[in-house]
Amino acid sequence: MTTNKKKTALRLDERGLWAVRSSSSTVCYLDLDYMRLLRDRGPDSSPMPYDGLWVPLVSVSSTNGDVGVIRVGDRHKFTTDPAGGAHDYRFWIPRTCTAIEPVEIHELPSENATPPSA
Repeated sequence: MTTNKKKTALRLDERGLWAVRSSSSTVCYLDLDYMRLLRDRGPDSSPMPYDGLWVPLVSVSSTNGDVGVIRVGDRHKFTTDPAGGAHDYRFWIPRTCTAIEPVEIHELPSENATPPSA
């Protein structure tokens, strides 16, 4: 983590790179500048298609009804469009969010995970 600027809530209209953590070792990285999601699967999690790849993020909703907001203490449904414009939506519901932390590009899980440049 780059700073102590942890958040308890993150709106999708904010900018930057974020790590969304849960009680599992899988981490959800969000690039809100490009509206992308990267699922970095931990050793205790089942593999899913597109693990370790940036995919377009379509929406986020919580199991309590919030849309476009991620909150510590909630579970969230991340909807993605891996084919980018094909509207072949996929979704992932990780465990309850335990932390939202800003990250820098060098803190991403691999060189393949680097977001596209502007």
